[in-house]
Amino acid sequence: MTQDFAKKKKEAPPPTRPTPKAPWFHFVTGFVAGAFVTFLAALWYTGAGQNSEESLATAPKPVAEPNSIADEIDWDFYEIFPKSEVPVSSEPDYATESTSGPDYSYHWLIQAGSFRDARDADELRAQLILLGLETRVQKSKVEGTTWHRVVAGPFDTDLKKNRAQDKLAQAQIESIPIRIRDRE
Repeated sequence: MTQDFAKKKKEAPPPTRPTPKAPWFHFVTGFVAGAFVTFLAALWYTGAGQNSEESLATAPKPVAEPNSIADEIDWDFYEIFPKSEVPVSSEPDYATESTSGPDYSYHWLIQAGSFRDARDADELRAQLILLGLETRVQKSKVEGTTWHRVVAGPFDTDLKKNRAQDKLAQAQIESIPIRIRDRE
């Protein structure tokens, strides 16, 4: 079929766009929506009269349930804690020794913790290493149970011992100083 290019075809009109709304329309719509949300929040916050004297007088009073949870709790920690003490070897009383005997020198160790689990001891040891303290874990058997004691030191002077204890106190780690006697 032939086509006559001399005649122009009628073109379809361009699609019409919806006319943009005026800026005030968006402002008014947002303002009304915000006012409505604020009104709902005020109702929720004040309770909309739920706590009036009439509603309080007619509301049933709450009744306490028997404390069945407290009866189910096993309160045996009163017995466990006294039995879980770890005995520490006592220091000999050096004041009663005669001064005419051999000359003794001392060094200090600081025990920062004692654990049954070796992983817990290693975690504390890592914390102490990050504080800049020389540490090690000592294993000891007490009444058939292996304990892992985290010990910092040795420290030759009281000054070094006190500085190490200050670092531990700042890190909120409790410590026990232990004086060890060396024979020269």
